[in-house]
Amino acid sequence: MKTNEFTKFRIADILIEKLTKRGITVPTKIQEEVIPKIRDGKDVIGQSMTGTGKTISYLIPVIHDHINKPDTDKTLIIVPTKELAIQIHNEAMYYTEGTEVHPILLIPGKDLDKQVNDLKKNQSFIIAVPGRLIKLLENGGYKLSNVNKIILDEADFLIDLGFMKELEKIFAIVKDLKQLMIFSATLSAKTKQVIDLAHNQKTASRIDPKNTLPEAIDNFYIPITDDTYREKTLLKLINTINPYLSIIFTRTKDESEKVFKLLKDNKLNIGLLNGNLQAGQRKKIIHDFREAKFQYLVATDLAGRGLDFDGITHIINFTQPHNELDYIHRAGRTGRMNNSGIVISICNELDEGYLKKYASNISIELKPIKLTKNGLEDYKGYKGVKPRFNLKEITQKEKIEDSKKKQVEKDQKHEKERHKRRR
Repeated sequence: MKTNEFTKFRIADILIEKLTKRGITVPTKIQEEVIPKIRDGKDVIGQSMTGTGKTISYLIPVIHDHINKPDTDKTLIIVPTKELAIQIHNEAMYYTEGTEVHPILLIPGKDLDKQVNDLKKNQSFIIAVPGRLIKLLENGGYKLSNVNKIILDEADFLIDLGFMKELEKIFAIVKDLKQLMIFSATLSAKTKQVIDLAHNQKTASRIDPKNTLPEAIDNFYIPITDDTYREKTLLKLINTINPYLSIIFTRTKDESEKVFKLLKDNKLNIGLLNGNLQAGQRKKIIHDFREAKFQYLVATDLAGRGLDFDGITHIINFTQPHNELDYIHRAGRTGRMNNSGIVISICNELDEGYLKKYASNISIELKPIKLTKNGLEDYKGYKGVKPRFNLKEITQKEKIEDSKKKQVEKDQKHEKERHKRRR
């Protein structure tokens, strides 16, 4: 039997066995860089392309330390969303089964009194979202003073969701922080705000410091001459590619509702994930999509961020993201763990300019394609538009066009009324 290469990290045999059972025998780039540093007790800033195994890169060495030092390590993992917390907790439960390490999940929607009772028994390994963590701090159910290791996953997303004050409060209470680990698929200026909260950095391991995507992901775009063709293009594209599993991204909740209805009316097996869903509905949609109970998922950027699905073959951008970091997060839902993936963006002229800007900033090759009777083909000879550099123009132009449209409709209505009165 081939030796599991994780043995070189000097981690517990039970963890090697569990990794091998899942077929994880060769460390990814971030795991190679980060695991030894965490094992050595160093602080880490881990940036890596999404889908490269960053969760394992911190869970494995931290769980190893808990197995070997059960009375000294007190770990707190903070994540931005309930769904991501559940994902990480499930992973932690798998790797700690059969040990004396018992991860506790602190999320909203679960009985608060039960969580308090769980914490009375054990506070050594916590996975939490900021809101529930603060609530338990305020009612005395959880004591941060004992925490000596903090892990922040999706750090920039924590800031995007407005958790800066909660993080400030948490870091102010922790008095004996020995190790800080910050992880995200993207590291931006927002992440630096989090880093500034903890002043004891010893070393930082930044993996893939330039935000980009795995080479196994191919990035295409379909030019359209007018927005009226966007829905028809989407339907024709879906019928052409017939993906195994696909996420269709929109910029807004209204757009997601519209696309969901369009595809539902066309008898497609589809789910919807946006901010209008109740917690129970959201949980069911995520579960059903993971189980491949439907082929397509329409999602907004915030709703789809940080979720990990296996088997996504295609990402379709019905409308374009607001920036290149959001493009990375969208595209990163496919091509995970070195598997191939395809991203296809439907672009009018303005979209195309911004998409080309993103491609330039994150160093990806963006190829134009077109839909023909024979399927998808390279759009040979197509030059298109040059990159644009102010994304706010998209929203501003949409507002202006919408205003003009409403004014035209209003003028037409007045003209009809005047015509009736003349009669």
